[in-house]
Amino acid sequence: MTARAVAVVVRGHKLLVVAGHKGRYAVLPGVAVAPGETPEQAVVRELADGWSLTGTAVRRLFERDHDGVAASYVMVEAPDGDPEARDQQALWATAGELPLLGLLPEGIGDRVTEAVWPLRADVAADDDWPALERLWQLYQHDLSEFRHSAPDAHGFFNAGRLPAYRGDDHRIAYLARLGDVPCGFALVRLGVRRDRRTMGEFFVTRSSRGRGIAAAFAREVLIRHPGPWLVPFQNENPRAAAFWRRLAADALEDVSEATYAVPGKPHLPPDVWLTGTVTPRQGGRPVRLAGDGHAGSVRGVPG
Repeated sequence: MTARAVAVVVRGHKLLVVAGHKGRYAVLPGVAVAPGETPEQAVVRELADGWSLTGTAVRRLFERDHDGVAASYVMVEAPDGDPEARDQQALWATAGELPLLGLLPEGIGDRVTEAVWPLRADVAADDDWPALERLWQLYQHDLSEFRHSAPDAHGFFNAGRLPAYRGDDHRIAYLARLGDVPCGFALVRLGVRRDRRTMGEFFVTRSSRGRGIAAAFAREVLIRHPGPWLVPFQNENPRAAAFWRRLAADALEDVSEATYAVPGKPHLPPDVWLTGTVTPRQGGRPVRLAGDGHAGSVRGVPG
């Protein structure tokens, strides 16, 4: 049987899909590979002839069997233009929308998402800080529900402790990305309070929650710094509290909790300090996704 090639066209955080009959399902653009043609050439041809898109094949992502037919999934760059076809409807869908669209074949949405938007956890470089500062505003907006804070006259929340994590050997800012799309950060303090590492602040964007991204990101940050850890959070933020307790049970040893009053703010509920130990990972365990319970933001302790 003739092999097929499937075009995986990504623009930022969206993927090109083709709506099926009456919107009951969706597929990725695909085409039969002609004799003497490579899958890369086939998808570029299909996008040009079938969708009026000019594309460049980037790389072959993976192979999959489609009911006995070999299919090659090829990532394609097509940065300009709108896809057009006479009898088919093209949509740009986020990873979170793929299950709602009923993308076929079954399970292909997860496979493609992991291939085109792999989770990365990088120490923030100088040119990452503008993205961190924008994500900080989203983080502060999330926490304003519990802190009762508000932006200033220009619409900005206070930068708080964020600037202290730039250029300090005892503090590290991690930026999380899905592919090239920023999706969160973690601010870590090293060598404070009996040499404990401290999760000062942690955040993932709302569109990234409920998909295991927060848990995978937090776990990766923890295991990069083996040893004793302190993770502060607040019980009045129930989703964050449940997230950290669940993650601690999975990633930490000798876990314990204590409550402490917020310094200078006796009217606020006490902070919960969760402590435990991360053992050195064996063989460099990769970042992997698992259900995260919609964790989003956690306020760190002063420091």
